[in-house]
This record gives sequence, C-alpha cells and structure tokens, in this order.
Amino acid sequence: LNLKNNLIQYLFILIPLFLITGPFLPDLTLTIIGLLFIFVGYKKNYFKNINKNYFIVFFSIFCLIIFLRSIFSENIFLSLESSLFYFRFGLFSLAVYFLISKNEKTLKYLFVLFLAIYFALLIDSYYQLIFKKNIIGLIYENTQNFRVTSFFGDDEVLGSYVVRFFPLLMYLCFALNIKKKNAKYYLISFIIVCSFLIVVVSGERTPLALLIISSVLFLLSSKFLKKLIIPSVSIVIICLFSVMQFDNRIKSRFIDQTYNQIFAKDRLTIFSDIYEGHYKIALNMFIEKPFLGHGTKIFRHYCSKPENFVSENACSTHPHNILMQFMSETGLLGTFFYLLIIFGLSYFLLKNLYSLYFYKNQRLNDKFLSLVIFYFINLFPLLPSGNFFGNWLSVIYFFPAGLYIHEYYLYKKNK
Repeated sequence: LNLKNNLIQYLFILIPLFLITGPFLPDLTLTIIGLLFIFVGYKKNYFKNINKNYFIVFFSIFCLIIFLRSIFSENIFLSLESSLFYFRFGLFSLAVYFLISKNEKTLKYLFVLFLAIYFALLIDSYYQLIFKKNIIGLIYENTQNFRVTSFFGDDEVLGSYVVRFFPLLMYLCFALNIKKKNAKYYLISFIIVCSFLIVVVSGERTPLALLIISSVLFLLSSKFLKKLIIPSVSIVIICLFSVMQFDNRIKSRFIDQTYNQIFAKDRLTIFSDIYEGHYKIALNMFIEKPFLGHGTKIFRHYCSKPENFVSENACSTHPHNILMQFMSETGLLGTFFYLLIIFGLSYFLLKNLYSLYFYKNQRLNDKFLSLVIFYFINLFPLLPSGNFFGNWLSVIYFFPAGLYIHEYYLYKKNK
C-alpha cells in the first residue's frame, strides 16, 4: 500500500508538468490516481464516512444531473463524452484530500516543481519573443492575433496556465511555513512579477484581467501581503510599460485591438463580435430549454444547424463563458450549482474583507484565502473562458480541490 500511496504522490506532483503537453497525459494521470485510490481507500476503509462529506455529496448530485441530462439530449453520445465519466474528478479530489492529510511534504515538492516551471516559462517566452521560436525550436505564429505560446506550441494557453495556477503558488508558499519573513516576501514578489511578465508577453487579455483581479484580492485581503502593495505594484507597472515599449505588438494586442473590438460598431460590443455571437446562441438555447438546458457539449451541435444561425463565426465548440455555458447546456438546475459556488466564495471574501477593515481581524488564514481566490478567478463569470467541461481545464479546476477540502475542514476546526 505504501508503494501505491507513493505512486499517487508522484503522479499528483507531475500533473502541472503534464498539462503543458496537452489534455491527454494529465487526464490519464488523474484517472490512474482515482483508480489507485479506489483500491487503497477500500483497504484503508477511507470510504466509511464518505456520505458525511458534503463536498462529495454536492459533486455526486451534480454528476448525476449532467449524466441524466445527456441521456435525454439531442445527441446522446456526443453529450455523454463529457458527462459519463465526470465523476473521475471527484475520485481524484478525494485521493488528494487523503494524500495531503497523511503527508503534507507533498506540497514542498509540488512548490519546487511549480517554481521551476514558472521560471522556465519566463525565460522561454521571452526567448520566443526575441528569436521567433522557443528554446527547443518550436515555432508558432498567429498572423491575425499576436501570441507567445512557449512550450505549449499551437495551444494559446500560456497566460491561462500561469494565471490559473497563480493563487495555488501563493497557497504553497504559505503552506511551507517559511520562518524568515524576508524570504517569504522575496518568493511571493518573484511569483507576482514572474506571473505578470509571462501573461503580458503571452498576449492573452483575459488572463491579464484575471491576474489583476486576483492580485488585488490578495493585497486587500491579507495582512501579511499589505507591505507588498507599493513595491509589487511599482515593479509590475515598470515591467509592463517596459515590455510594451520593447515590442509594439504587445501594446497593439492589449490596447488597440481591445478598443477596436469593443467599439467596432455604433454601440458597445460585448468583448467582440464573435464573443457576442457565442452569447446570443447560448441565450437562445437557454430560452428554449430554461430549466434543464440542452446537455453538456451540445452547444456545437445546436449552433451547427442552419436554423440556429446567428452571425459569421458565432458557432463554436462552447459559448466561451462559464455562466453562459451552464445556462445553455445545464439550464437553471445546473446553473444553480455553479452560482452556489460563486456566492459561497464571494461570501468568504467579503466577510474576510469586512472583518479585516472594520475589526482588524483576518478571518481567513492566508492558505485558505489563496484557495478561495483560486476558485473565484478560475470560475469568474464576467469574462470570456474556456470550455468548463473540457479535459484540460477540468484537470486545473479539480487539481487543488482536495487541498481546498483539507483547508476548509482545518478552517472550520480552528474557527
């Protein structure tokens, strides 16, 4: 059993590295961890009181809903591709929860790997910016929109990867209990500056917005990080202006192109004509079936029909917004689960801010705060997003879920 526990630990640590290769390896690794956990959990009797874990009960009900909706969708087999085995993410989260509960040293190894990945992405992305190819010779060019993709190749997710894991790095930094404050300050400053530099050079606008939101939340919500407000903001601003002056394509991507897309018509456009088209289709789907939606992964099937045409390039694999995806594919029933999570996270953040600024008491410790911010920015409803039910993003969403459950119970215990 120790061999299997060690294997779960090593596979868990390697998932962030595997995510750079695409969705196949991390999803396969996650599935293997879940299967190993079934065997280990049965032997160790971990499943004895599982029905008392309301996270698992909540997730199980959600899985059942999307599965049943897929069975009654217009394209059953297409919809079942994303819903049939979605429960594997819950098994993985349980495995991580028990892993961290028994061996928190795993977090140390994970933090070291993340630092190495971020540093490598920083060096490689600027190498690609200058030499038009990355260090290992990968060449990628988007003739319509400027992008730097580093080791991700054809996948334009460099900025998304960095910003989505940014709060998790902060969590790991706090979880290590570094005794010297200066050392922790330097590490956190490096993480903040490194993340901004990578996201800016990636040319991805949504990740930049999410990174700004998460950074502001950290600086406002943590007593420890208050001292970093002025130096961090100053360094980031200087770096941003320097990078934009170095390459005019970056300035054009973030400022000129954004302005032209939003104000392309006489009226205000929602992000761009294409995104607005996605949202119109999603809204039509919701209006047609408001309670249960059309089923997961059905957006592409629905918008491909001539009678559902909205505008050129409006049809896609998903609506490019989490809230719109839940509304169109799962209806009010599925959207209720999503909004419940968003309201819960918002409640934690607002209650912490209220207590901090009116009573000088930080209710959420920095570890739990980091994970709350992780899910708040990863599930943020007001910006464009990837496919919620896509394998690559789902792995990221559920990667720290076991850590969240672990820290939540510690928070409730010490409250």
